Formats: sequence, structure tokens, C-alpha cells
Amino acid sequence: MHQVREFFNGFFSTSEWPPRWKCGYWSDFHGWLYIVSELAIWASYFLIPLIILNYIRKKNHLLQFNTAYIYFAAFILLCGSTHLLDALMFWVPMYRLNALLRFATAVVSVLTVYHLIKILPQAFRQKTNVELEKEISLRKVAERDLEEANKGLEAFAYMASHDLQEPLRKIRIFMGKLVETGEGKFDENEKQWAEKVMNGTDRMSNLINDVLTLSSLKDGAELFSVNTVMAVNNALDLLEIKIRETGADIQVGNLPAVTGNQGYLTQLFLNLVGNAIKFSKGKPVISISGEAKEDSVFLYVTDNGIGMKPENTIEVFEAFHRLNSKSEYEGSGIGLSICKRIVDIHKGSISVKSAEGEGSTFTIVLPGAEEGAS
Repeated sequence: MHQVREFFNGFFSTSEWPPRWKCGYWSDFHGWLYIVSELAIWASYFLIPLIILNYIRKKNHLLQFNTAYIYFAAFILLCGSTHLLDALMFWVPMYRLNALLRFATAVVSVLTVYHLIKILPQAFRQKTNVELEKEISLRKVAERDLEEANKGLEAFAYMASHDLQEPLRKIRIFMGKLVETGEGKFDENEKQWAEKVMNGTDRMSNLINDVLTLSSLKDGAELFSVNTVMAVNNALDLLEIKIRETGADIQVGNLPAVTGNQGYLTQLFLNLVGNAIKFSKGKPVISISGEAKEDSVFLYVTDNGIGMKPENTIEVFEAFHRLNSKSEYEGSGIGLSICKRIVDIHKGSISVKSAEGEGSTFTIVLPGAEEGAS
């Protein structure tokens, strides 16, 4: 303990040692070669941590091992400082300060090694630039193959839908003629059988149309400022007959403009409002409202329909997923999956809150239009 007190009491004292020039024999060439080398090492050691710290400052949000960089920078800076002192000791023999600085360097060195060993397993899991470039190359090939496959699938779906629609039309036409010519000759069972055939062809035709619609929705659709009210009105025009038949009361509020594809958004509201009309026990009452929040627009479609169980509000957006029997409610089970696909293309989201017998509220979040757009 006495030696420790003595060490710190004379911390800056240089009287116990002569300058290094006076220790042994130093020629000018030998001495200045040593001094210049130490100063060059110190300058390099001083600049390296500055470069590292500047790199961390600019890439902080992208780096995973920030602490390791800081430890390494501190280690290099302290190592460089010992070389600076070694050069200065040719004139000022600060052996106590040099010893303390070397101790600090040793501590930081041990901490750096410990931290590197600690993160080593995680660091080994990181991919090298070569591995990442190879992965990107493979991904590009896979994306190109997928794009070609999708084009083939779209062409097949289009061809299949048209080829399937034609025999369905013939079945419906000839079954209709058979019913007309058999008027008064069919018994009750035969009438029911004919009706089931007609209903089956209608459902099949609707299913084919929905599959074609789903397959035709593309991610690369051009997005512009869309007047949301106009998209809703276009959908209501297409549903005019159903609205008149059911006496549906549809209230459309002041809807903010969005960035999107007008045709796709018309299809979105066509499906949502059409479902609200279809899944209603009495007179359908439907409210469409919206509000802007920061850069997004929240659209709400609320109905007084039959609703659904809360646990079904996620799976209802899956293709061909039905919550009700075909005999009770017509449809293909694709309508809401089309809605989700459209919203996904717009980089938005769609969700529903509902309870059985209490109606449903669909919430659609879409990117807002630029200020001044209508």
C-alpha cells in the first residue's frame, strides 16, 4: 500500500529518472529513428479509431456489433498513446504515467478480447459479402422463374375461365329450354332437380369469375391519387339492382383521397358492400366513412348483417373459406380474399371487428394521397 501511495504522490515527478537520451548510448540517427517511428505509429493509431467512430456514427442503424467497434477503437487509441509517451520520454521521463497508461491499455485489451469471444458465435452466423451476393443472385433467378410461372398461371386461368364459362352457358341455356318445354310435365322432384342444376351453374360461373379476378390482380399496378368517393359510387352503380331489390340504405361520408388504383378500389368496395347486402337478414344498413391520420387514410365499412364470431375475423380473408353454408348464402368464398389481395397491392391493411348477430366493421388502411390531390 505504501508503494501505491508513493506511486500516485509522485505521479508527475521525473526527478528519479534521466531522460531517455541520457540512458545508455543513443546516436542521433538511432534516437530519431526510434522517435519518428513511435510518432508515426501513434499518428496511425490515433487516426484509426477516429475513422471507426465516424463509421459507427454514419452507419449506426445498420451495425449489429456497435460495442465491439467502440472497444476496438478504445484499445487502438490507448495503444497509440503508449507509443506517443515512449517518444516524449526522450525528453520527459514520465515512467509512472507510462505505467498507468499501459495498465489501462491492458484492461481495455482484456475487455475487448472478452467481448469478441462473447459475440463470436453470432458473428460467425453473419453472412459474408460473397454469400450475400450469391444469395441475391439466386433470389433474382427465383423471382424471374416465379414471374414467368405467374404469367403462365395467369394465361392458364384466363383461358380456363373462358373455356369453362362456355359449357356452363350451354348447360344453363339448354336447361332453361328443357324447363320451358317441360312446363306442366315435371313433377315436384324434377322441378327441384332442374332448379339445382341452374343454381349450380350460377355458382360455378361466379366462382370462375372470382378466380379470374383474383388471378388478374397484379403487384405492379400503377397507383395514382384516387377520389375515394368516386370509387365507392362506381361500386354502388354496379350493385344498383341488388340495392333496389333489398332496399339497402347506404350512407357514404366524406372520404379522403388515397393513393391507389381506381379499378382495384372499385372492386374492393364492390365486394365489401356486396357482402354486406348478401349477409343481411333484414333491410341492409351500410355506412362507409373515413378519416386521414398522418400519411394514411382509414376507411370504415360498417353493416348490420349477421356478423361472425371474433375468432373467425382472421381466417375469413383466406380464399375459399366459408363461414356459412352454400345453400343459405350464395358465393364462392373468394370475395374477401380478393379484398385482402387488393389492399396488399396498395401496401395497406384490412381487418374486421364483428360479433354474431351484431354486424361487422371492416377497417381498411391505405396510403393517403399527396396534399392538394382530390
